[in-house]
Amino acid sequence: MSEITVTRRPHAADQVPALVSVIAPPLLGALTPLLEPGLAALTAAATVAGSAAFATHYVGRIPDRVLNATGLRDVLHAQRSTLLGSSLLTSMAAVPGALLGPAYTDALMAGVLDPASVSGLVSAAWWSAWATLTYKLRPALAARKVRVPAPAPGEPAGPGPGGLYKVWADHISREGGAHPGQHLVGVSDSGEMWEGIIEAPQGKSVNVSAESVGSAYRVPAACVSFTPGHHPGEQYVTVRRTPPAELDPNTMEGRWARLVRPRVMPGTHLKDAQTDPATGGWVAWVVADDDVPAVPVPDRKQLVGALHSAMTLVDYQPHASNPRRGKIRIMEKNPLEDGVPFPGPQVLEPSTGGYIAIGRGVSGRVARLQLFDPVLGAQHVFIAGVTGSGKGGVVQIVALAAHLAGMAIINGDPKGSSNPDVEAMAAYSATGDDTIKSLRVAYALLQHRIKESARLGRKNFKATPTCPWVMVVIDETHMITDPSTEEGKEAVFVLDKIAALGRNLGMTLLIVNQAVNADKLGGSTALRMNVIQGGALVMLRTDSAQSNLVTVDGFEGIDPGAIPAAWSAEDEHLIWSDDIPINDPKRTYGLGYVGSPGEPVQMMRSWILESAAPHIRHDRIIWPQDWSGWDDRHEIAEIPVNGDDDTAIVTSPGGSSGQYAPPLAPVFKAAAEPTADAAVLAVLDDALGMEVPKDDIRTLTGLNEKTLSNTLTALVKNGTIERAKPGIYRKNS
Repeated sequence: MSEITVTRRPHAADQVPALVSVIAPPLLGALTPLLEPGLAALTAAATVAGSAAFATHYVGRIPDRVLNATGLRDVLHAQRSTLLGSSLLTSMAAVPGALLGPAYTDALMAGVLDPASVSGLVSAAWWSAWATLTYKLRPALAARKVRVPAPAPGEPAGPGPGGLYKVWADHISREGGAHPGQHLVGVSDSGEMWEGIIEAPQGKSVNVSAESVGSAYRVPAACVSFTPGHHPGEQYVTVRRTPPAELDPNTMEGRWARLVRPRVMPGTHLKDAQTDPATGGWVAWVVADDDVPAVPVPDRKQLVGALHSAMTLVDYQPHASNPRRGKIRIMEKNPLEDGVPFPGPQVLEPSTGGYIAIGRGVSGRVARLQLFDPVLGAQHVFIAGVTGSGKGGVVQIVALAAHLAGMAIINGDPKGSSNPDVEAMAAYSATGDDTIKSLRVAYALLQHRIKESARLGRKNFKATPTCPWVMVVIDETHMITDPSTEEGKEAVFVLDKIAALGRNLGMTLLIVNQAVNADKLGGSTALRMNVIQGGALVMLRTDSAQSNLVTVDGFEGIDPGAIPAAWSAEDEHLIWSDDIPINDPKRTYGLGYVGSPGEPVQMMRSWILESAAPHIRHDRIIWPQDWSGWDDRHEIAEIPVNGDDDTAIVTSPGGSSGQYAPPLAPVFKAAAEPTADAAVLAVLDDALGMEVPKDDIRTLTGLNEKTLSNTLTALVKNGTIERAKPGIYRKNS
């Protein structure tokens, strides 16, 4: 068996600790006595602490998690004896040097010149130990020539480095091979893969190709990868015996690399692909390659087509905060196909952040949208979908959630029969040609709250039983926003005002329409922007062009026109015949996408609720008692809103609209707005004898700073309350 001579160069991870181990003892021993006393003592203490740490490591008492955290576990293990020896030699030189001064250091370092003295013997022993340490570290300090076997041609190529060297010598490095003179050294074989170093002749660079290595070892070229070495004449090679998942057409990674990556989502790969028990298919992260800044937005049709699947069986979700990630699901069966029965009114209870569940996503996670934010105020909602897409069912669920949460509902329905259950929940409802009346009532309430907010200096809306959240529902909005009519212009004006100002005043606007086009909203792009950008969007099956009009994060690439009207059980027949039975598959009622602040956009299906009537609490229908004009709502509804004037004035009494409204018994009449004095006393009466901070009084009363300060001062002066300490008030009787 012949041998070849190669140069072995140490890795930086081995070389740096070795250099420190050799240099530290004489360097710190010589410098420590020259330092200021405090710094010299600190240096000596550090060397003692280092010796203790390396001694603990030497006997195996340092936990693996600590060693792993350093990132140098293998190096620390391989050099544990030399590291301990170096630390002891350093302590022997530095500690006495700090205490005894330069005289000790001179004796230790130069005493070897007088071998007959005691200091000479100590110095000789110290330098001998240092030389032994340096000798042991020589493989990690500098390059060296070594001889490695190069098996002769004809010998069997068994497993392990010997066989790997033989194949390399036979087919790559020998004269007449693919790359003569470029030898393989330093092989380590882990079974599934092996690694080694390619050494080129001095003066030449490594130019071994993946194809040559793959051909020699009978693996795909994609299984061979290279990493640069310390110089052009050195290169690290890694060869996988088993092709990676992206090369296996039977894996999700392989399908992605072959079908999707080249044309639909270039510069991406899959990570953590795994089976999804909820769908019987696969789920994985889509990750941008290292040289790609972000995952490209896929065209959903092209993505589905590339995966040879169906629109209802593929779901892609961009990551909410990481542009380099997305989530892909390829389903055997969509878990939403069987429908999602309404679990009961308990699922509609808003979270502390104002979120309600309207259905379930393909991931199993509930699909939520936000009706109100405790800090930011009301959140608008836009529901888009053609007839038969399930739009009415979503409206019914959202309105029922608002009703059960204690919101006052003002309903407008131009069709007159879109959803009678929503009309039954409403405090005021106007349908058909009278729909504009609901907007006039809502606008008058908006104007009232604007004035009250200015009067009380409210910064954020806080709902109370007498001043509740309000939801204004306008179904089939395009039917009342025709800009060619006076009522259409009036409707656009009112909707724009509520969309722009309603959030801070506790008024949610629920727009229900077949499309989000501005021309379907009276030409108002501001209305579309304020509702969609400032709230939630539910997009069911509708026109494909709608996807270009929605700029909400997460809806990129979604094509609502590609949502089928029915779940396709099999391919359509090529030739139609009356003898072929017409199947009646379940329709994709309620199937679509929902997006809301803080929620991921995913394929979802709304709860299936035939009628909300059994869940309506007729004894708990809420109306805005904070508005004294509620008793005059029918008269207000008859007076057109003047778009040039931000007031709604009733000039003459009108007849009743004939629409449903709560009875006008005195118990329902809003009480007069309490004075500032009464509001403060009400708070302190509830906490009689207790000390209440001024900030708490401000929060509970809603008074602005100036009004509250003046009121508290007046009440203290007349003896009604007392100031217990600065900023703290109390009422004792």
